[in-house]
Amino acid sequence: MASSYTLFFFFFFMFFCDFAISSHIASATEEDEYVLTLDHSNFSQVVSKHKFIVVEFYAPWCGHCKNLAPEYEKAASVLSSHDPPVALAKVDANAEENKGLAEQFGVKSFPTIKILKNGGEVVQDYKGPREADGIVQYLNKQVGPASFEIKTPEDAANLINDKKVVVVGIFPALSGEEFDNFNILADKLRSDYDFRHTTKAELLPRGKSSVTTPTVRLLKPFDELFIDFQKFDVDALEKFVEDSSIPLVTLFDQSPTNQPFLVKYFESPNAKAMLLLDFGHGQIDA
Repeated sequence: MASSYTLFFFFFFMFFCDFAISSHIASATEEDEYVLTLDHSNFSQVVSKHKFIVVEFYAPWCGHCKNLAPEYEKAASVLSSHDPPVALAKVDANAEENKGLAEQFGVKSFPTIKILKNGGEVVQDYKGPREADGIVQYLNKQVGPASFEIKTPEDAANLINDKKVVVVGIFPALSGEEFDNFNILADKLRSDYDFRHTTKAELLPRGKSSVTTPTVRLLKPFDELFIDFQKFDVDALEKFVEDSSIPLVTLFDQSPTNQPFLVKYFESPNAKAMLLLDFGHGQIDA
């Protein structure tokens, strides 16, 4: 009899352990479901259902991808409760059956992260951080308004950073083709520049205080400090912003706020007018 009880409790114990382990595995699997797994068979179907989805193209052997994975998962769990939710997905671009997708999206290194909008009609590069908090902050900005309205002096003070390039659309009314094209540009370049719009040019820190026709005013912390543009073709606007944000004269120092301008300065094919070197004891023209 004693041995029967022993066997009963032994099998009960083994069953309980097996159940607990299975439950733990199932729970872990559920926790990993925030990031959608896509491949060639379901990619188009899933993407077409989302106005905004982020897709990581990774390779299982890639060290950077392995480091990103837990951060990407944490970000996905936070963004799943965003209003509206933001979907994060991944594709094994190293798998033979998915290499067509990798080629379609120009994947040449791992990880490559793309932002797909309007069911995949618009594709943009993800240029944000690779840790969870930074990913969340960056993507929250991407799904919010591409441009913010300046209505008051307080708005101007809060929304215009004199250490950054800020692109401001000035309009008699916030409607019409010019305003629509400005917003298209803002959405396209929102990762690289801050966009603002207003009907009150007098609130801006630089430039004419009275503007009667739609105008884009680029405010910058170098060269002439501002420049106006009045052609509202999207391609022309983009070229204007990109060209005007490259300094002709810059300060060669180690200030974090100046580093993006230094990069543009050295990458620009344009002739360099002057370089100012700051060694901490005054400036030297070079």
